[in-house]
Amino acid sequence: MDRSRRLFLRGAAGAALALPFLPSALPRRAWSQSYDQPTRLIFWYVPCGIQTAWFRPDNLGAGYDLKDITTGLAPVQSEVSLIGGMANLAAEEAISGDHARGTASFLSCTGIRHTAGADIYNGISADQVAAQALGSQTPLPSLQLGIVPGANTGDCTAGYSCAYTRNISWAGPSTPLPNVTDPQILFDRLFGVDTGLSAEEQALRTVVQASVLDRVHQDAVALQSKLGSRDREKLDEYLTAVEELEVRVNSLGGGSCEPPERPSGASLTLPEHVELMNELMVLALHCDLTRVVTFMLGPGGSNQTYPFIGIPEAHHQLSHHQGDEATLDKLVGIGQWEVDQFAALTQKLIDTETAEGTRLIDHTLAMFSSEIEDGDTHSHRNLPILLAGSGNGAHDPGRYWRESDDRSIADLYLSMLNGFGMNLETFGEDGSEPLTLTA
Repeated sequence: MDRSRRLFLRGAAGAALALPFLPSALPRRAWSQSYDQPTRLIFWYVPCGIQTAWFRPDNLGAGYDLKDITTGLAPVQSEVSLIGGMANLAAEEAISGDHARGTASFLSCTGIRHTAGADIYNGISADQVAAQALGSQTPLPSLQLGIVPGANTGDCTAGYSCAYTRNISWAGPSTPLPNVTDPQILFDRLFGVDTGLSAEEQALRTVVQASVLDRVHQDAVALQSKLGSRDREKLDEYLTAVEELEVRVNSLGGGSCEPPERPSGASLTLPEHVELMNELMVLALHCDLTRVVTFMLGPGGSNQTYPFIGIPEAHHQLSHHQGDEATLDKLVGIGQWEVDQFAALTQKLIDTETAEGTRLIDHTLAMFSSEIEDGDTHSHRNLPILLAGSGNGAHDPGRYWRESDDRSIADLYLSMLNGFGMNLETFGEDGSEPLTLTA
């Protein structure tokens, strides 16, 4: 899908709203042409690990059994594979700091420099390999999303810079790419792009909270008259989804008659925040604003609490369980909720239809994992890995298989990148043989 196919509604003062591909909006001479849907990549990170015993099925192949933590996959099981036996050996070192090393090398598979200063060092991450090679085909080469904001300076754990625990996306050895965590900022960046506005005009727009759809209304009405019935229905569904999201995002600022402060994710519950970010990333992929997304549910070694599922203790503290059964039960609850959120993302990809009548999930590879396996042992082996979507045939989903122990996760990234349209032979420090993702 090249730039010439990308459609926008444009309104006054430079407002623009990206649209999904609508074939009947093209010149009539192009109606008979067929268009291939590009592959999309999602890397979805959760902190503090998930123990293999609660995650790994007992049977191989299709129809794998769902364990304690994976029961939420039931509605989407045919679209999600589990991969066992994978390791990130680049994160192993005989000193403290496994959360920092595991998080920083999560997508780079490269050993990092032990420093809390400005001389940080890491490898380029898999998402940025994709973005730097093919990201020019979309308005945004990649998106880095998260839940918890934070600076990249200072010592966050065991003499390792906060840059290591707060970022999984690295454009270069000393260039971590920070996450967008505020849904309002993300929404504006994706669907409310204003060009040519002065600082005063931008400030006024923020005060009056003018709707993106209001600003492009006239263009939308004109476009409707040019579309076929199927595309009119698709456009209506899309504009309704954008409007609902916009209302939810703008409502975060409160109900006062006074102009609210700029809304931020801080006013959201964690479930609401994750749901919004999932919806926004799916819309971004659907509109081909980007094809590469990373998401962090929290920083490495997160101390997030989960009172909404009856777990008020900090996650990292609980992860050092020392075999205590009550603590292990709480970790099962957290892991189950995390997998449920990834299952919800998978369902959104299933439910999103492309212009060709296929599902977005058919053109996507979405990977879920963590920086470690067990928070008590800090193991970087037998990592919990889910892979959703078929990625235009790169992956046969709905299976469980186990690689030989300590197979590098870099080999999985090689397969995902090659499925994205690249032709790589190596990745990271030890990726040398793409994983076979088809049956």
